[in-house]
Amino acid sequence: MANEKAEPPAKSGTRTTWILFLACALLALAAGGGVPYFLLRTPAQDGPSKPDEPHGQSSGFKQAYVPFGEIIVNLNEDRLTRYLKVKILLVCDIREEKELTDLVQKKKPLLKNWLIAHLSDKSLQEVSGAAGMNKLRREMWHQFNTELYSDGSEKILDIFFEEFVVQ
Repeated sequence: MANEKAEPPAKSGTRTTWILFLACALLALAAGGGVPYFLLRTPAQDGPSKPDEPHGQSSGFKQAYVPFGEIIVNLNEDRLTRYLKVKILLVCDIREEKELTDLVQKKKPLLKNWLIAHLSDKSLQEVSGAAGMNKLRREMWHQFNTELYSDGSEKILDIFFEEFVVQ
């Protein structure tokens, strides 16, 4: 028995170390993925939202749409062969709807005159695409708020195009 060679001890400790290391790594990955879910969650996400409440707006806020009408103008092109036809809605808080409707009817000739002059000065490239349309909406929004509310309030929240045709 003394002649027998001593076999090196089995390396079961190395295998166990690797298994523990992999288990810890998987646990750390799972915990790291779950932390943002729990920490970044807002109280509004915990319960169901009310169906009548618009997303991102406080309760009690409802929009109203005041029709402005239709405008047709020739675009600023060489032969004046292109025209723009827009139909506009003014967006406001429902509590301001009556006041805005009355103001628009009262000052409609002034607003329409400005709008015709402004739009007829635009070229085809300026009214093309989403960027051109959004720029027009911002310009109209600013001018309408300035003309209708001399106190600087911005009661017109947005301007929507019901129709936007370039021919």
